[in-house]
Amino acid sequence: MAYPWRIFQGLLLLVLCLGLTLLLPPHLQAQNQGNLPPDLQAFIAEALKANPEIKQRAQLKAAAQEAVQPAGALDDPKLAVNIANLPVDTWSFAQEPMTQKQFGLSQKIPFPGKRRLRSEVAEEQAKSEGFSYRDKRNEIRALVIQKYWGLALAYTGYDITQRNKQFWEQVVQVAETRYGVGLGRQAEVLQAQVELGNYLNRLLDWRQRQESVQADLNALRSKPPQETIAKPQPLRSSPFRLNLEQLLTQARSRPGLEAIKSLINKQEKAVDLARKEYFPDVTIGVTYGFRESLDPPVNKTQADFFSTSIIFDLPIWYGSKIKPKIREQIQRQGAARDAYRSAWDRLAAAVKDRYAKLARLSHQITLYEQGIIPQAKQAAAAALADYSVGRLDFARLYQNQIAAYNAELALQDYLKEYEENWAELEWLVGQELPRVPGGKK
Repeated sequence: MAYPWRIFQGLLLLVLCLGLTLLLPPHLQAQNQGNLPPDLQAFIAEALKANPEIKQRAQLKAAAQEAVQPAGALDDPKLAVNIANLPVDTWSFAQEPMTQKQFGLSQKIPFPGKRRLRSEVAEEQAKSEGFSYRDKRNEIRALVIQKYWGLALAYTGYDITQRNKQFWEQVVQVAETRYGVGLGRQAEVLQAQVELGNYLNRLLDWRQRQESVQADLNALRSKPPQETIAKPQPLRSSPFRLNLEQLLTQARSRPGLEAIKSLINKQEKAVDLARKEYFPDVTIGVTYGFRESLDPPVNKTQADFFSTSIIFDLPIWYGSKIKPKIREQIQRQGAARDAYRSAWDRLAAAVKDRYAKLARLSHQITLYEQGIIPQAKQAAAAALADYSVGRLDFARLYQNQIAAYNAELALQDYLKEYEENWAELEWLVGQELPRVPGGKK
């Protein structure tokens, strides 16, 4: 009897897990599938916490949020202190019946709807700043990823160059041996030594490149430029299985685009608020006047005075003040809409461009990994063996070796470019893109 109940519990647990998975925000789901190296994830976390540009956006976001409540608040009430009808011959408060010490309090009340619209304008501005903050975080994340893989290329390029330097050290030895026994020419020895020197120079270039990219990566994390960074993970290929139409749909929700949408909504509220200026605000005031007892021979105690007032603003200058303000806000609304259309056109083109680059790079990586590089390495190894026994001339040896060297560097450059475009595409669409299960990364 307990067995069916256990089955029911298991199914219920699966349903709940599936529901929670579907309810997770898209960027959280993608983050679990991104499968970035642990050190890169740590760099991203540090940058998102310490990067000054992100902090700036966070402060602008907080400032905009603080502006929402004051935007819909009433103006400060006004307190008035007056002395009325004081005779200047005696300066006495007890000489004339109308002499008063007045205290007044007034409050301006906007026409119904104005305060709400002012709050909504500020809210939309705060939303825009919030989306800009999220977009900046995505941008910095993409830059960290790009610099990380740039550093990986610098290390791998150094290693490849080091291996090829060792290859040319062997060539120098072989050339010297052949020359010593009269089978080779001195020119070949000199050429081999020159090529060995070229690789020593390339090693210096790669070392300098490591330091430069390391400084850039430290800057993104607000670290000193000289702070040491451990050797990153090597670049590896991964399958390309993205869908362009799906990417364009995701890009519609990019935070940077949503920020412009909020500005459009803000201007719609601003137009409504400008039209509300046709309707008058009202100021309600009360005044209390204190009177002194009159001097002899009257000797009369006088009652105080109480007054109230209702003052309406008269928006009679609508032709020179209100209508231009409405036209201004309408123009700003149109500008915001045009900005959105322009931003979307550029965004869609950028997404299509990165998609095409990734597709091209994926084919090139496969071509180099499965065809060009294995063949070039075999040709270079065979060339050295043939040159050692005199079956291949020096020029052909050089051609085979440099072809293998360039092919290895080209593959690493393609892998780096692939990762850079992938990271930038994630920034463009506003969320992390999942890698295909079973890939190398």
